[in-house]
Amino acid sequence: MGRLRPHRRSAPGTLAGNYVGGTASATVGVGVGANALVGGFNNSIALQPLSIEANRGLNVAAGVAEMTLTLAP
Repeated sequence: MGRLRPHRRSAPGTLAGNYVGGTASATVGVGVGANALVGGFNNSIALQPLSIEANRGLNVAAGVAEMTLTLAP
């Protein structure tokens, strides 16, 4: 996948498509987590959903996510 650059304006429906990705977090004492979804036209769009985690203890977690965006009429 090439380098993605932000755009000021996009055409309606530009983000439409299927997205898949993963989530991961790790905690040893205090923990952090991350999310990412890739998809859209030719898998050229990366979405990074905002998530805030505050963990304490000992934990490792991973998951898979899927989302479909469609243009509203």
